[in-house]
Amino acid sequence: MKILLMRHGEAVDQDHGMTDGERWLTAKGRRVTRLVADHVVKHSAPLAVWTSPLVRATQTAEILVSAAGLEDEVTVLREIATGDVSTLLSRLRAWNGPGPLAVVGHEPTLSVLAERLLDARGWPGFKKSAVCALTLDEGATRARFEWMLLPKGLTVVDSLATLVG
Repeated sequence: MKILLMRHGEAVDQDHGMTDGERWLTAKGRRVTRLVADHVVKHSAPLAVWTSPLVRATQTAEILVSAAGLEDEVTVLREIATGDVSTLLSRLRAWNGPGPLAVVGHEPTLSVLAERLLDARGWPGFKKSAVCALTLDEGATRARFEWMLLPKGLTVVDSLATLVG
């Protein structure tokens, strides 16, 4: 199964009286996320999306879903926002829906998830709107790195060694 890990786009700064979960995407965040989503869909369109319930992540997921032409294939998972990586790993390993599956969330949860799936130390983290593609074969304990799309210049890195240095 192919898994696409995607960090939310650039969001507004937290203001007085606003919770972290209420932060929404900036105009730049929406614009960059649209470019990234269009690129992802051309190469590995998701057939299902899991997203954090926080506003900036759900907005990012909506942009991805729109680019992919999906409608009902979105699931909101609190574990993505709370950083419950163990539960996320269990859900991923048990999931048998259509692939590719996109998981839209936050740092540091996505980095911890990538490190655990790849069994790789020194993960560089996810820039806002970045996407990493992994393949997790049924019964495998470890995923394979496929590529990472960096939003700046829509740069694709296809070597894990290049990323982790």
